[in-house]
Amino acid sequence: EILRCLVGSEMCIRDRHKQTQRIMYLTDLTDAQKEYIKGTILMDNWRSKYDFFLILDAIIYIDVSGCQWRMLPTEYPQWQIVYYYFRRWGAMDSFSELEDGLVEKVRLKRGESSHPTIGAIDSQSSRSALPRSQKGIDGNKKVKGVKRNIITDKDGDVLEASTTPANIHDSKSAYALVALLIVAFPWIRRIYADRGYRGNFIEKAKHDFGIDIEITHSNYSGKFVPAKKRWVVERTFAWLENFRRLCRNYEETTESANEMLMVAAVVITLRKLSSVNNRF
Repeated sequence: EILRCLVGSEMCIRDRHKQTQRIMYLTDLTDAQKEYIKGTILMDNWRSKYDFFLILDAIIYIDVSGCQWRMLPTEYPQWQIVYYYFRRWGAMDSFSELEDGLVEKVRLKRGESSHPTIGAIDSQSSRSALPRSQKGIDGNKKVKGVKRNIITDKDGDVLEASTTPANIHDSKSAYALVALLIVAFPWIRRIYADRGYRGNFIEKAKHDFGIDIEITHSNYSGKFVPAKKRWVVERTFAWLENFRRLCRNYEETTESANEMLMVAAVVITLRKLSSVNNRF
């Protein structure tokens, strides 16, 4: 009887220990990465009973793994809570502002000026997986879904991004994107683009924003040749393909789809800042 009581008490202690421990996923932020986020807009006046980084880790897990919200592991808060904060932060443009701050820090770490003056712009069409989502048809690439438009600095860090239905022409979405870029980075003076941005957009960008749009050519001759000064933005799209939530569009609205893009941009920038990176 005494032995049975001892064994039972030991099992209770083990159960309590298991309850206090949480399974760590490869997508979870490291301590070094969390230090770069502390004190940013996301943590201003945080009063929730839920751990801030636990919710942020859950959002990153969704973005990287591509799983459904309802399939979020039980180690995180309930998916409804995580989804609530994802939409709330998205409506506040918190992920975009966080990315802007991280880009300045990573540029300073490289020994560069925190004020980028050169950018590169490009777009990528992605198929939509939901029948009720906002979408359009990209007639050139034969894709029915959304189009992601990003502007990066010369190192490939995302400065600004927008997501539109795929039928919106690059030059039309680029004007609105450059207008947003000037607010966050008014020091931009030149942007490299491909031939899809030719036309009135070049003149309007110069007249309204004082930005020179330079069209670069890939000089394709039977094999892939990186476009001069513009290849960095294409490499950034390749980095974004590592996030399964972005391989296809699983969001109902373009606003939500763009926030998933910005979450991925934040993770990519954090990898460059911290000496200990996530293994995904």
